[in-house]
Amino acid sequence: MNYAPLMKELGLKWRRPDGSEIDDLLLFFKSKGANCLRIRIWFGESGPSTLSYALKLAEEAYALDFKIQPTIFLSDSWADLYKQPEPENWASLDFQTKLRRVKSYVSKIVESLTPLIDSCVYFQVGNEVDYGICGIFARDKKKRRNFKWLRERIWAYESTILNESFKTIKLYSEKPVALHLGKWWDLELISSFLSAMDEFNVEYDIICFSFYPSMFGAGLNKLEELKKVAEDRNKRIAIAEYAYPSRPVKGQFWFMSKPSLGYPLTLEGQASWLRDFLKYCKMLNIYAAFYWSPELYLLKNQLRGICSPGKMPLDFGWGPMSFFDENGYVKPCVESLRYGKQSIPVE
Repeated sequence: MNYAPLMKELGLKWRRPDGSEIDDLLLFFKSKGANCLRIRIWFGESGPSTLSYALKLAEEAYALDFKIQPTIFLSDSWADLYKQPEPENWASLDFQTKLRRVKSYVSKIVESLTPLIDSCVYFQVGNEVDYGICGIFARDKKKRRNFKWLRERIWAYESTILNESFKTIKLYSEKPVALHLGKWWDLELISSFLSAMDEFNVEYDIICFSFYPSMFGAGLNKLEELKKVAEDRNKRIAIAEYAYPSRPVKGQFWFMSKPSLGYPLTLEGQASWLRDFLKYCKMLNIYAAFYWSPELYLLKNQLRGICSPGKMPLDFGWGPMSFFDENGYVKPCVESLRYGKQSIPVE
């Protein structure tokens, strides 16, 4: 839902099956059973996903009795498995100076959220931080399999940033704090990363994972492995982001086009997968699960005559994953949300 304000500003619309316009997308998702919103916060004073943008979205969600899950990026744009930039004007700072900036920035965000703090389910710092955070990143792919190197050159510094961020949050709130790992299929990497965090005394409450089964055609039973990872460390588990397509994906995420057994890449297959995923989450007592950008229905290069921000493009090809078709009409999968009545957040 982080794209919704920008899409609305650009004149893009969402529609029901009868063609009537959905004026309030948050209210629409609430009527289907959604109850929590993961809110992305980038470093910066203005623009999409910066604090002012995120606060407005959080306040709108709060007014509708949504819970919120603030995700604090230590970057001024995307950060994930493939990149972990620091804010542009932090790039030349030494580590200790950067650490002070991180603490000040996190403090500013949590203070700004004080009026909404009761609605926060937990705080997450960083996004898919398996290989680093805030400019400290394993850029050499060959070295990413060398866990000793990662521990000494990446995770040792990353753990300090995470620990200081979490301690700063705890100065304002006792809400849980979470780590988010993106390489959900690599149990060896997950174990090595979490062991390093334990060794470096990082104190956290929740382990979050991304989950995109159509990368490999993975089954829902993969969730049981991730649940065990969390249980073995006496932590709760959440799914920070997930999605499943209704057709093969083209564009940036072309590699997410392998159907899971029993769930073809069709409208019906997407709806069935979402239904069974939510049932599985309830069975495993997963703390929360956030569908990534269900509102973003554009196909690759679909925009004509509409200029979206460079840092937050809209037509990179997420449409097959969306809850709406390329014309903005809602897909059948939205009705599957009712199967997760207790915990069906969206991002």
